[in-house]
Amino acid sequence: MNTVLGLTGVIVGIAAGVVTILVDGRRVPWPDWLSGSKWWKAVLVFVAAGSISTGLMLSAYLIAQQTSEAKELGGVDLSGYCTSYEFKGTQGMGCQSPIDLGATCDKRWDREGDTMRFTDPKDPDSGVCFTASGRNTKKGVDNLPEYCRAKYPLNDKVTARSSPPHKWVCRTPVDPTLVCSWHYQSRDAVARKDDADEQWKCYEQKRL
Repeated sequence: MNTVLGLTGVIVGIAAGVVTILVDGRRVPWPDWLSGSKWWKAVLVFVAAGSISTGLMLSAYLIAQQTSEAKELGGVDLSGYCTSYEFKGTQGMGCQSPIDLGATCDKRWDREGDTMRFTDPKDPDSGVCFTASGRNTKKGVDNLPEYCRAKYPLNDKVTARSSPPHKWVCRTPVDPTLVCSWHYQSRDAVARKDDADEQWKCYEQKRL
């Protein structure tokens, strides 16, 4: 299809140029109402030249965009990709790990042995840090996303998300094409969602 469109552009451009040459050379008589006019000839030549250039560029672009039939490589190994970045699991098209809330208390308040308890089981933001001796500090962790960024520094989109009833996870979205390139070590690898089963699969697509 791309080849047909490109050749059509070339043919149209060449035809316009031929018509211009014939008309300008008086091999095709001018209509009486244009007799003596000069400016319109220049416009016609300009349009013809533009048509030729456009046709050539269009054909070159379309032919360059042609690709071979994509070769299926296999599934998207999201689990392997997430594990390589030390995440504990996957969620949708992303990586995630449960947050050790006691560890976040330790890090935030520079202690060891803290635990976190929730004053409201339905509110994931109601966590309060308790010391190892069980003393209520009346303070929690005010910046869990910063904790996740520190734990997974190679993932700039990682953030903290609440997971009911009162759990938190570090989560980052993942580009499935990036996973395909990583898994199959190919710059030509791309990910596509299969229409039949709605599963992501990797394909290799090379230019002609």
